[in-house]
Amino acid sequence: MTNPEKPRVIKRYQNRKLYDTKASRYVTLDDIAKLIQSGEDISIIDNSTREDLTAVTLTQIIFEQEKKKKSLLPLSELKNIIHSGGESLVDFFQKSIEPAVSSISHARNEAERYIDKILKKGDDSIDEVRSFIDEKVKPTFENVSSLPSVHAEMRGLRKKIEQLEKKLKKYEKI
Repeated sequence: MTNPEKPRVIKRYQNRKLYDTKASRYVTLDDIAKLIQSGEDISIIDNSTREDLTAVTLTQIIFEQEKKKKSLLPLSELKNIIHSGGESLVDFFQKSIEPAVSSISHARNEAERYIDKILKKGDDSIDEVRSFIDEKVKPTFENVSSLPSVHAEMRGLRKKIEQLEKKLKKYEKI
């Protein structure tokens, strides 16, 4: 998330318009979806009652994406969500996201062990590191890259990999 302390506030007015207080402009549901996909923490508040409308608005976004055939959930799962009053939504995300996060965590740990080994050994080249990343890390990211909630963590991991590559280049010069 961009700012873990305070979510980005979107005000909903009586005329149903949504106003992004950070960008000082009106936004659409698509704009909010893009903000969320980019890792923003969003809070949607009714301007007059101060009621939190985040869940309702996010549900509207899902509905709009379903109408555009950007289906997020299988039809059977949507039916199960309605049937169980929302409980199966939690189950669905636990089944879908937990393995992906676990896979990323495993790849990260494996990469860290490999980098430590390289730094201790000192004779592997950057090409070998890139080869390792291509063989081990990239497939993991490709498997989970379709999950919007994982994109922010992936960006962070990419930055860390770039930093490690820079450190390795400096190490090779020594």
